[in-house]
Amino acid sequence: MRRPLRFAFLLLTLAGMACAPPGAVPSTSPAGPFLRIIGTNDFHGALEPRADSVGVQLGGGAHVAAAIRAAAAECAPRCEVLLLDGGDMFQGTPASNTAYGKPVVELFNELGYAAAALGNHEFDWGIDTLRARMRDARYNILGANVRYADGRDVEWIPNDTIVARGRARIGIIGLSTQQTPTTTRPQNVAHLRFVDPAPVVDAHARSLRARGATHVVVVGHVGGWCAATCDGEVFDLARALTEPVDAIVSGHSHTLIDATVKGIPVVQARSRGQSIEVVDLPLDGSGPARGEVRPVLTARITPDPAAAAIVARWTARVAGEFSRPVATLAERLSRAGAQHSLGNLIADAQRAAAGTDVAVMNSGGIRADLDSGVVTYGELFEVQPFDNTLVRVTMRGSDLRGYLAQIVARGRPNAHVSGASIAYSRDSAGAGRIDTVRVAGAPIDDSASYTVAINDFMAAGGDGLGPPAAASVEALPIIDRNALRDYVMRLPQPVEAPRTLRIWLAGQAAP
Repeated sequence: MRRPLRFAFLLLTLAGMACAPPGAVPSTSPAGPFLRIIGTNDFHGALEPRADSVGVQLGGGAHVAAAIRAAAAECAPRCEVLLLDGGDMFQGTPASNTAYGKPVVELFNELGYAAAALGNHEFDWGIDTLRARMRDARYNILGANVRYADGRDVEWIPNDTIVARGRARIGIIGLSTQQTPTTTRPQNVAHLRFVDPAPVVDAHARSLRARGATHVVVVGHVGGWCAATCDGEVFDLARALTEPVDAIVSGHSHTLIDATVKGIPVVQARSRGQSIEVVDLPLDGSGPARGEVRPVLTARITPDPAAAAIVARWTARVAGEFSRPVATLAERLSRAGAQHSLGNLIADAQRAAAGTDVAVMNSGGIRADLDSGVVTYGELFEVQPFDNTLVRVTMRGSDLRGYLAQIVARGRPNAHVSGASIAYSRDSAGAGRIDTVRVAGAPIDDSASYTVAINDFMAAGGDGLGPPAAASVEALPIIDRNALRDYVMRLPQPVEAPRTLRIWLAGQAAP
């Protein structure tokens, strides 16, 4: 298995390089005619460029469009081009969310995408809105492993498609992550099931080839990661396949993947337009497919005019409301690690807004970093874009202990807390268990009553953090990001987020 390229290494290598001019075919391109698959994933409505942790500007719809067009032009006329997206296209920014994803569909239509995977966040605004965006799209949004609860195929979700590229007929199979029921609003998909994708891909690969496909490509909102080895949902899929598949364009985990499994290139280009994937697939069987991930460095790319016009029109609609400054931060707040200051700050804000003993914020709901200096309401929107509302849960101390144990049950915290401190350990299988827990500095009284602030996504079972059955649940008319806005506005400026370690592994230094 080929080890992935590190993104930091790519930046260092490519920061001084301009994009290859049209017609300049990389020396590693196949000798004969080939299909160039260009992919994106997890765009999340990121129409404008944004800085990474070291201040490098990446992405933005107009720059991603220019990078895609350059990658398509550089191999012409020897290549055919297929443009795919790994899902989670719409959710995440004011310009996209306030229009329920319409700007992204318009951008993708302009670029000529052939197909996209159905991401978990495509369900965030409900089935009716999703179906409306699918009607708007001039590309297929595919989810072959999505079923009704009784096992029937979902008639309005296409499973696969065949597109012609020169003399090649490319069969495309789309997949959704099996994690969808706990990574979108659970009630939106309660009537659906997300089944094991490997048998589904095998069945559709056979069907596509019987229907005349010369090649088969999977575009899947199924994630993974590579370190010493490559693991995760997309790699489990690739290893389980028995039918020939030529390439897998993945998404969901926001990771950089450039690997090969059983001869199949597997790629993922992080998220929010930070990179694009390029896979060159020989059409004459002259050699193996080759994949790479290219960073979209805005300083080195001239924005695409047509895409820039789309971005300007939609971002102008929300500029006034979301450009208002709300606070000043003393330092950058990033989401690095299982526990971070940004998560602590959000949990503190929610405990204050709900007036509770404890607050729990699911880490998966924290969607962007915050730079130091002046922070706008639009930037807070990107941190918490889901319009979740707060919920006050009342439970007995014994139930609170069990609830907090869910945070570390997988061996690594998946939430941040306020008002509580937790020390945990792992068993031989890697599962986590609480060693000690304190609320307001004191051990939990199992017979006492405690109040806990969570969001409505969690209250419905999202991220596996639903409240105990015996708990009392009270919905509050408070949007989570507004709780954060109001909280940071009240703090002394510039705001210094709490660095205290509130959940720690036994053996680490206790706070």
